[in-house]
Amino acid sequence: MLTFKMKIWKWAVLFLLIYSSLFYSVFSYAQAIEKSIVPLGKSEYKYKLILKIDLKKREKILRDNGETPTIYDKAFSLINGDLYAADVVDIVERNVSVLKISSVMSPTTVLSYALGDKVFRRDSVSTLEKSGFNSTSYAEKRGDSPRATARTDYKSMKVSFYDGAKLNRVESIKAESFDMLSIIYGGVGSNPKGKSYWVNNAKSVKPMIFEVGEIWDISINGKKYKAKRYYKKMTKLDSATFDIWIDEESKIPLRYQIGLNDAYGATMLFELNSYKKLN
Repeated sequence: MLTFKMKIWKWAVLFLLIYSSLFYSVFSYAQAIEKSIVPLGKSEYKYKLILKIDLKKREKILRDNGETPTIYDKAFSLINGDLYAADVVDIVERNVSVLKISSVMSPTTVLSYALGDKVFRRDSVSTLEKSGFNSTSYAEKRGDSPRATARTDYKSMKVSFYDGAKLNRVESIKAESFDMLSIIYGGVGSNPKGKSYWVNNAKSVKPMIFEVGEIWDISINGKKYKAKRYYKKMTKLDSATFDIWIDEESKIPLRYQIGLNDAYGATMLFELNSYKKLN
């Protein structure tokens, strides 16, 4: 039993590291309301998160960093294949002037056992400005950790970052921005060409460039979709990959994948399980 728990904790520790790093990679831009791809009303999106680990690359990263593999790293070799790590439920609600997105990521049975049923919550609010729907509030909360919140004032072009109720710092910005949720639902799919975006991750605001890729055939629950792939351009300072597949007809995000191979030897794949209108 002790050995089993250690294996689970090994997965849990790496999962949390990747989990956090994923949402510290960022990008964004502003869009006119008439070009919004988010439907009016409230919708529910359910995804499953698949965690892929390259054990050999993970070992190389540890060696290159001068780190000795821990007992948790060694436990990875005892687990084969991909790990179904979490379920994600996103509620997206839009009216003529406000876009709200709430996301809850819940670890699956194995990780839930190790993490004590702690979930990862994110909340996004975007309001209609002259240039379109821009992120004005974005918050992340991991388990029992303090809630990280970013509030944007477009009149002063400043973003205030909070740890809990404490103001941590204020950052000036030069353009309107998305956040880590609104970029997926109202960002890349609204532009047929490659574009540079600014995105708020509750810790900072950074740029990313997305290019337009090929059309993919994707099947979900027996239904076939034609999805366009948008992929983030890598730089020397940011080697993380980010691919988003948007359905050509409905503009629904069917899949997105984040690769953190250089840092963790891991990839996180979010695949849509179901989508429905709530009103």
